[in-house]
Amino acid sequence: MNQDPDESFLKELFARFLENRCSEEEIILLMEYAEKEEYREIFSEMINRVATEDHPAEEDLYAMHKEVIDGVAARITPPVPVRKEKTHRWLPYQVAAAVAFLLLAGGGWRWYSRSSSTSQVAKHTLAPAPANDAAPAGKKAILILANGASVTLDSVASGLLTQQGQTQIIQSAGGSLLYSSAAGAAAEPLYNSIITPRGGQYQVTLSDGTKVWLNAASTLRFPAAFTGAQRQVTLTGEAYFEVAKNADKPFLVTVNNLRVTVLGTSFNIMAYEDEAAVNTTLLDGAVKVTEGNNATLLQPGEQAQLGRQGNIRVMKHADLNAVMAWKNRLFWFEQDDIHTVMRQLSREYNIAVEIRGNIQRHFTGSIPRDVNVSTVLEVLEKTGGVHFTMNNGKIIVTP
Repeated sequence: MNQDPDESFLKELFARFLENRCSEEEIILLMEYAEKEEYREIFSEMINRVATEDHPAEEDLYAMHKEVIDGVAARITPPVPVRKEKTHRWLPYQVAAAVAFLLLAGGGWRWYSRSSSTSQVAKHTLAPAPANDAAPAGKKAILILANGASVTLDSVASGLLTQQGQTQIIQSAGGSLLYSSAAGAAAEPLYNSIITPRGGQYQVTLSDGTKVWLNAASTLRFPAAFTGAQRQVTLTGEAYFEVAKNADKPFLVTVNNLRVTVLGTSFNIMAYEDEAAVNTTLLDGAVKVTEGNNATLLQPGEQAQLGRQGNIRVMKHADLNAVMAWKNRLFWFEQDDIHTVMRQLSREYNIAVEIRGNIQRHFTGSIPRDVNVSTVLEVLEKTGGVHFTMNNGKIIVTP
C-alpha cells in the first residue's frame, strides 16, 4: 500500500466485497486496511449498517454464512448468487459476507458486531439440529412448588398454572413466569425453585416485581411472596437481576457463603461450580458483596470476584459486554483459552466435551448463540490451531 486511502475508497471497496465483485488482490488489500487501527471506526460503521438493515426471512443466512467464510478464507469467489434488484437493498448474502469479513480481518475484530444490531442475525429461525449436532439453548425450566410438585414449564400452556397461598403463578405466552401476589399473603413463606437444565434458559418476575433471567444449568430458590423484613433468594449457576426498588425491604441474594445485598439495582451473578470464581457485576445502582467478615461496596461497572480461597478481588472496569453476552444471546470471548470456551458451549448445548492434547490457542470474538453448535465450532476452527469432531453426542477437541 503506497498511500493512505480516503473514506470513499474504503466504502467502495467494501461495497464491492459485499456484492461479490472483489478480485483476490482486492480482498487481501481490504483485509490489510481493516487491521489498521486508524480505519476501525470507518469499518465498524459500514458493518453495523449492514447488520441493522432488514433482510428477507426466507433466506438461509447461516448456509450463506458458511459458504462465504469457506470461499473468502480460501481466497476464491464465494459460490452464493446475488439477486439483481432495481432498488438498493442489503441482501442476506451481504450480511453473511460482513460476518465473514470480521472473521478474516484479524484478531482485533469481532466475529459479529458488538452492537444490538446483532439481534438481526439472532432472530433468524433455525431448523431442528440435524443428527450429530446440537441446537442452541431454548426456554426450558422446571418449577418446583412448595409441596414438592414439579411443573415442566416448556411443556405447559400459557395462563394460570397454580396458586401458592395468595400468590398466582402465571405462565406468559412468550415463555416466562410471573408471580402475582395479592394483599394479605401468607405469613409463612412458601418456597419455590426454578431449575434450568443445560441447554435451557428462563425468565421469572417475582412477586415484588423483580425480574430474573436464569442462564443454563442454574437454580433460583425464592418465596412465592416476600413476607419478612428482607427479600431473600438463593442462586446457583448464573442469573441477571433487575431488582424492584423497596428501601424498606432490602433484596438479598445468597450464593454459598456469598451474600449480595441491594435496594434496587441491576446486576449479574455468575456462580458455576466449574468456574474459578463467583463474579458479581454491577450495571446500575449499588450492591454490597459480603463473604464472612469481608464486605465490599460495588459501584456501577465494577465486578467483585470471589475466589475459591474466600478472597474478594474488585475489578474497577469490568467488561460489561462480556458479562451480559449470555443474556443478549451471544458467546463473548476475550483471550479465553479452549477450556473456558468449551465450558460455555457445554452448558449452552447440553453436550459433553473432551479436550485432547495441549491447545495453546486463545480466542477473542463474539458469536450469536442462536445457531447450532456445528456453526460455532466451524467459526472457531477457522481461526486455526484447533479442530473439532462430533462423536456420539460428544465434542472431541484436538490441536
